[in-house]
Amino acid sequence: MQDKPTFDWRTISALNAVSALAQVGQFGVAYVMLPVWLVEQGFDASQVGLFAASLWLGQLPGLGLAPRLCQMLGERRVVVLGLMCTLCAFAWIPWAGWPWSWLGGCLAGFGLGLRWIGVEPWLYGIAPAHSRGRLVGFHETLIAFAPIVAPLLVGYFGVHGNALFWIGGLFMVASLLPLALTRAPVRPLAAPLSPSSWFSRLRSAREPLFKQGLVIALVGGMMEATVSGLFAVFTQDHGMSVSQTAELLAVFGVGGLLLQYGVGWFADHRGVAPTALWCALGTVAVCMALLSPMPYPLVMAAVFLLGGFITAFLTLALVAATMSSTGTMAGNVSTMSMVYTLSAVGGPLAAGAIIKASNGDALMWLTAGAAVLMVCLLLRLKPLYQQSTGSEPQ
Repeated sequence: MQDKPTFDWRTISALNAVSALAQVGQFGVAYVMLPVWLVEQGFDASQVGLFAASLWLGQLPGLGLAPRLCQMLGERRVVVLGLMCTLCAFAWIPWAGWPWSWLGGCLAGFGLGLRWIGVEPWLYGIAPAHSRGRLVGFHETLIAFAPIVAPLLVGYFGVHGNALFWIGGLFMVASLLPLALTRAPVRPLAAPLSPSSWFSRLRSAREPLFKQGLVIALVGGMMEATVSGLFAVFTQDHGMSVSQTAELLAVFGVGGLLLQYGVGWFADHRGVAPTALWCALGTVAVCMALLSPMPYPLVMAAVFLLGGFITAFLTLALVAATMSSTGTMAGNVSTMSMVYTLSAVGGPLAAGAIIKASNGDALMWLTAGAAVLMVCLLLRLKPLYQQSTGSEPQ
């Protein structure tokens, strides 16, 4: 009679706590609320867009270097290094003027990339295989609270002064506490991709489902980074206060949290492409609605839906990566994540310059235009998928 395998539930619980706490500071504060602080400091749309892009730009080398650093230093040290990078960024940004604060954005993004890769393969590698899917879903739900918690805290304490940076710094320090309870992995993780391997994966991508995921990641990353980074410019042009902006960003996060189960159900029953098409069309409709005069409760409802639709694109891109029959799951997911992050760098840069030359409404026009582009590209790829598989999920 075989002994039942034992699993390190203490480390699993601790790593979930590390991710949940760190994500509030590294994503909720840095990616969602720091652009609002910059607008309050008088930064124009192009400067805010450049800063938003710097976060995603810094994340790229973090994602790329973290696997090798984990092999050299160990996962726990890499996570600590990522948290310390973001903590240093929070200390640097309020002190440094423009353009040096841009370097702080790169450092904060770099720290998030290190922590992300330091924690998640470690967590999923020690999880029981029979419940790994549920653990992934639980973990993603935990970190989805970050863009809700951070705006609510900043709305309560205020965006003026340095309160925002103290909030972010405290969450970084708090993340170290559960990390101390973890046990180091006892088995080696899978070998990381070489820097050129995910480019090779892009060049050799032939499976239509994977191509659909690439389209969704490419356009979706651009949309998420642009909306989250420049939303404060849009609300300012519409005469909304800082507290209303923080409240709407929290509502955006709630939409992203609550609607993802429905998105996943639809993808399971109708396929990735139809789900992405509906989300893109919904994005267009919501953007057009937000350009029209509406009472504030209807604005909140529209932003809730927008958060659900835009957040769905990363989910759908990763679903396409995991369902692909070619390549390894780790390689496919890594490639999709890098494409998403690369597109997230360019979106705020271009949108910030356009909004500066026009007005805040351009944010919604650009987002709607990107969603229309996604629809056109997916409609072009979908017949190919049906021909090659003959089994679009029903």
